[in-house]
Amino acid sequence: MTPTSPAPEPSDAAAGGEPRLWTRRTALLTGLSAAAVAGLAACSKDDPKPAVNEQELEENQRADDVLPAEPQDNRPVPGPPIITGTFNSQKMLGRPTKWAVARPNGVTGKLPVVVILHALNTNERTIFSRKLQMQNVLQSYVDEGNPPFALAAVDGGVNYWHKRANGADAAAMVLDEFLPMLAGNSELRLSTDRIGLHGWSMGGYGALRLAALVGAPRVAAVSVSSPALWGDPNLYPTRAFDSPEDYQANSLFGQQKAFAKIPLLITIGSSDQFFTYTRQWAADLHPPAAFGTTAGAHGNRYWRSVLPDHVMFLGRNLARH
Repeated sequence: MTPTSPAPEPSDAAAGGEPRLWTRRTALLTGLSAAAVAGLAACSKDDPKPAVNEQELEENQRADDVLPAEPQDNRPVPGPPIITGTFNSQKMLGRPTKWAVARPNGVTGKLPVVVILHALNTNERTIFSRKLQMQNVLQSYVDEGNPPFALAAVDGGVNYWHKRANGADAAAMVLDEFLPMLAGNSELRLSTDRIGLHGWSMGGYGALRLAALVGAPRVAAVSVSSPALWGDPNLYPTRAFDSPEDYQANSLFGQQKAFAKIPLLITIGSSDQFFTYTRQWAADLHPPAAFGTTAGAHGNRYWRSVLPDHVMFLGRNLARH
C-alpha cells in the first residue's frame, strides 16, 4: 500500500475550488411526482426480446455511457494524498484488483467511508484525477467544519457492476472482498458499519444496485450522477446485460421499494441520454429522492459541477445515527 498522486487529465475548469453550498441548489433538489413524468414512455411489459446488436445501437444513437478510455498522466494533483493498493479478487476471476482511498487532511481517528463506483472505461483513480478531484471537494467540505469521512474506490472493470456470463461479479467483489479489506486494514482507519455509495454513469447504476442489495441501515445514503439506467427490456447494449434473462435479473426498474428507507440523491443533465429513463425510474420512488437537473450532458464538466452537492448530501447522512 503506497500513497500516490492520482492520474490526472487536463480539464476545461479547475475542480478543486470551493464547492457551492447545498442551499444554492435547493430549488433543484426536489422529489419527483408521477405528474412530473407524465407522458414518458413506460417500460414494456411484454416478454423481452433479444437485445439489439451493440454495434447497431451505438451507430444509431448516442451511447453516452461509453466514455473515452482513460489516458495515462502522472502529473500530481494537489490535495489529500491518495493511498493505493491491490488485492487478488476471486469474484473478479482471480485478477489483481486495484483500489484507491482518500482521507481528508488534518483528520485523525477512524472515519466512515463512501464507496465510489466508476463509469465505463474509467477506473479507481478517475474520481481523484484532475478532471473530477472529489478528494478536494471533500477537503473543502471538511475545512468548513463539517463531519469528515473518507472516499474509497475500486476497479470494477467493464462489467456494469453485476455478475456477467464469464463469471466475473464486481458487485460481489465490493461486498465480499473490498469492504472487508477496508475494515481490516488498520492503516486506513475506516469504519464500514454504515457506508455511503456514490457513482456516475455505469457506476451510478452500480451504486443504486448495491444500495438495493445491502439496504438500510448499513447504507446510510446513496448519491448518483447521470446513472446509466436502461429502461427498455427490448433495447439495451450487451456491454450492460448479457441476455434478456440477465436484464430481468439485474435491471433496477421495479426495484424502487428497496430505497424506501435509504436517503437518495440523483443528479442528471437535461441533455443526457439517460434523462428520460432516470426521471421515469425516480417517479416510482416513495418517498421521492432528492433530484437535481440543470443544463448539461453526460460528461466531466457536468459531473464536476455537482460533486459539491453529492459530498454534502453524503456527509450529512453519514453523520446521522
